[in-house]
Amino acid sequence: MGEQLIGTVWGDFGVGTTILSGCQHTKMRNMIIKRHNMASVLIVQALQKGPCGANLIAYTGIGSADKLSEQGLDLRNTANKTLPSWLLPKLSAHALKASSRPDAILILPSTVCSSCVTTRNSNFQQLSKDKKLNPNQWEVHLIEFKFCVDTRPIPQLQKAKAQHSVLIASLNRQGYSQVKLPVILVGAMRTIYKDYTDKPLADLNLITIRLKT
Repeated sequence: MGEQLIGTVWGDFGVGTTILSGCQHTKMRNMIIKRHNMASVLIVQALQKGPCGANLIAYTGIGSADKLSEQGLDLRNTANKTLPSWLLPKLSAHALKASSRPDAILILPSTVCSSCVTTRNSNFQQLSKDKKLNPNQWEVHLIEFKFCVDTRPIPQLQKAKAQHSVLIASLNRQGYSQVKLPVILVGAMRTIYKDYTDKPLADLNLITIRLKT
């Protein structure tokens, strides 16, 4: 799927040099955001094709609901732009709005056997219906897509960890089984990394999904 991200993000060679330059021109910044969102939409689309389907995508922050719907995303049970209150019921509405927001949030059952079943599983159906869950039976994946300088991916990994450290701490206090932060990196000059692109995609079962579609 790393190749798909590259093909989606770079319509022309100049995008990479613009990202590397840190250009603050409004049109250039909007183009970078657009390319970031295009890649993130591709990731969410692939997640929706997985065994858990759309029901387990709790949140997206990669564009307006209308635009995402136009791109074929099923967001009927998904919060957009603001974190869902049922995910963090101990936080106030103000704290939810002020929180860091990853590109997407995926929740999965904490037991291996449950995570392999389809959306017909009663746990999935119940969660989709009333948004009530026992946190210690679920794990939370905060999905982040970032560009990076091709020879220096580590700073962007560190940035993502710092960016979402408070949110991760809040989710841990809520009692979730695990809270994970898969950071998917693509180099600004089209570099795909084994550990920072392919591995987080594979951990989300997206490499397998690409081969099957």
